Amino acid sequence: MKILIYGAGVVGCTYGWQLSKAGCDVTVLVRKGQKEFVQKNGIHIICSDFREKVKKDTDIIFKPTVIDELSSNNDFEYIIVSTNKLQLSTILPS
Repeated sequence: MKILIYGAGVVGCTYGWQLSKAGCDVTVLVRKGQKEFVQKNGIHIICSDFREKVKKDTDIIFKPTVIDELSSNNDFEYIIVSTNKLQLSTILPS
């Protein structure tokens, strides 16, 4: 399943990481000027799991496919939009 994460913040990257772990082909759309940095360094995620009685921390570097612009050649099956409400009007036309 090809999934685009539109919004590389905490929520978008956490969902992207988990979907990637589940076997999905995840691409993250980052801001202009960030693509090379993220491709080189990945996305640092620290996740705390409180489901058991003992807290379990996961500290990983998530290395998804990264793009900084959309094109008509993209063929994503799902797009997850994870931005704040002020950015939605620039993403979704009214």
